[in-house]
Amino acid sequence: MAIIFRKRINYKKILSAPKSKILRLFARGGVYYLLGVSLWTQALLLTKISNVAFIGTIPMTAILGFVILKEKLTVPKALLIALSFVGVLSISLKGSFQLSFGLGELLAICSSVFIALGMIMRKWEDDYFNTFEASLLVIFFAFFLELMASLVTGEGLPVSGWNLGISAVLVFSAFLNVGVVMLITYGFRRVKAVLANNILNFEAVLTVFLAWIFYHEFPVAREFLGGGLIVLSAFLLNKLESKD
Repeated sequence: MAIIFRKRINYKKILSAPKSKILRLFARGGVYYLLGVSLWTQALLLTKISNVAFIGTIPMTAILGFVILKEKLTVPKALLIALSFVGVLSISLKGSFQLSFGLGELLAICSSVFIALGMIMRKWEDDYFNTFEASLLVIFFAFFLELMASLVTGEGLPVSGWNLGISAVLVFSAFLNVGVVMLITYGFRRVKAVLANNILNFEAVLTVFLAWIFYHEFPVAREFLGGGLIVLSAFLLNKLESKD
């Protein structure tokens, strides 16, 4: 990121920035990556993927938008969030589903809270840093915190097992992470958390679409229905927010 967007990043401004502005980005990187992503990864190792997927459908971004950001809750907004929630459930859950509850599920719930909180923390930042500078700092702090946590927990450095395939996946994932942080930094500054929640549910629709393109998994009626509910919910909520 520092190489590709070097012309958009002012390092002198970063080095002379007030500590309070730096600490906010440090906190966002820690909450989103160290707490949110790490707990989500651990949850997947401890419980069934279907359980984690179900917990991931909880509209946590919207809930925190109402609770923390004090965004106005109305009956139409609540119904549209519920409609989107039903749509994600329709896509995510397959066959017979029974939700057991243990440590893995508890970590998944905590993860969803921290990931949503890491997103809406962008609302507490001003425009002192541009999108590129803020994103660079968030990724840098997240890297530092993840590295320290890995060493403290005894995981150590990955010095063996490397090959071209793993290296390529790592580089590709790095580009995706840059994109994610940049879009969060840009988007959550301009979009209310409640509306962002329903827009983020397009992930489920996109997953079905990509599975069809790359793996020839044609969507079933349930997935078409769920995708339609998500699109309808996001469209109507966007109109409602625009009217407000």
